[in-house]
Amino acid sequence: MAMKKARTSRAKSGSKTAKKGAKRSPAKKKRGPMTMASAKRSASKRAATAKKKVATAKKSAKKAVTRAKKSAKKVVATAKKRKTPSTFARVTRVAKEVVQQATSAVTEGVETVKEMGENLVEKVTG
Repeated sequence: MAMKKARTSRAKSGSKTAKKGAKRSPAKKKRGPMTMASAKRSASKRAATAKKKVATAKKSAKKAVTRAKKSAKKVVATAKKRKTPSTFARVTRVAKEVVQQATSAVTEGVETVKEMGENLVEKVTG
């Protein structure tokens, strides 16, 4: 029976972990405990930045709402401007057509009355 060799991967893995520990960057190292004053300062800074973010969000939301209202007003105003001239133009056009029809009817009526008068004159004199 042949004897199997012992695995050497254990030793390698141990050496790898040792290398990883050695590669730790100085920025990741833990620092000493914060003093009370510095903790209060950092907390107040975080609160101030949060308040600023909320305020800017509110301002931008208000601006968006006012922009939407203004654009809606412009749309309504342009629709009213378009509607008023078109209705006015339609009314004037219809009125002109009515006047033309009325004048033509009056002239036809006058001509028929003249013809009837001529016919009467012919019958009386004839």
